[in-house]
Amino acid sequence: MMTDSIGAPYGVGTRVEVTNRFDRRWSRGFEVAEVVGAGYRLRRVSDGRVIPVVFSAPEVRPDVSAPAVAFLTR
Repeated sequence: MMTDSIGAPYGVGTRVEVTNRFDRRWSRGFEVAEVVGAGYRLRRVSDGRVIPVVFSAPEVRPDVSAPAVAFLTR
């Protein structure tokens, strides 16, 4: 798992779930677009749009339903 200079547990491109601020349920279909201070700016996977809000670390968790991506080298 990649970390940034402050030790953030999710690197850019990591598939995550985010807490819906209205009903506090977890929503899938996001990935980390940018690590900002102690939080994250997220991108919606369905259309690539970056959400214009910074989410704090407790509002984000790994998306365990997302398939792991294997990188092959030759």
